[in-house]
Amino acid sequence: MDKKSSMMKDAIILCAITLILGAVLAGVYMLTKDPIDNAQKKTNNEACAVVVAQGDSVKDNDAEAVSGAAAYLSKHDLSNAEVKEGDLLSEYVEITEVHPTANGGKVYLANALKGYGGKISFALGVDAQSAITGIQITSESETAGLGANCENDEFKARFKGIKAPESTSEEMYNKNETTDTQVQALSGATVTSRAITRAVKGILFYDASGKEAGQYE
Repeated sequence: MDKKSSMMKDAIILCAITLILGAVLAGVYMLTKDPIDNAQKKTNNEACAVVVAQGDSVKDNDAEAVSGAAAYLSKHDLSNAEVKEGDLLSEYVEITEVHPTANGGKVYLANALKGYGGKISFALGVDAQSAITGIQITSESETAGLGANCENDEFKARFKGIKAPESTSEEMYNKNETTDTQVQALSGATVTSRAITRAVKGILFYDASGKEAGQYE
């Protein structure tokens, strides 16, 4: 067999192996997709129930509100100014579901997009006055012992009762203490703290804008 024929044979074998591996991976994906999706849905439902105020209940996802959120986040920056470019809120937070609650609040399922390890998924409960009723992290890839501490109950409790800062240019975290509008950052995890609080800030801006427009009455 000459060199050209040998190379062609090797190429055919390589192509066949690639096709077989592709088919195997596709099969694995099809087998695992539904269980993974169902597990995530269960996690999200449990998170929604955790972040609402006691006695409140969560309704079905409002697809129109999700679309409105995407439009709002793509037109406002971190200071809530309406702009066409710059530090747009859409670069920091993605809202995937919006669930009204029986008592006039909302539960937002969202992704903080600037985590140290990538996206940080969470559920955020907000009452009728746009104050946070709770937060639950549903997925994260932050550094163990540092950013991953965002799942600790002590850190999540810092968000309860927080409202958007009156000075819209103000960060929603600081290193020293939790106030009415700021959350004490995680020790040694400023990037994680900033990612989550900026995402939360964007949600609170959008939530307040809907109430001002009378959309939630």
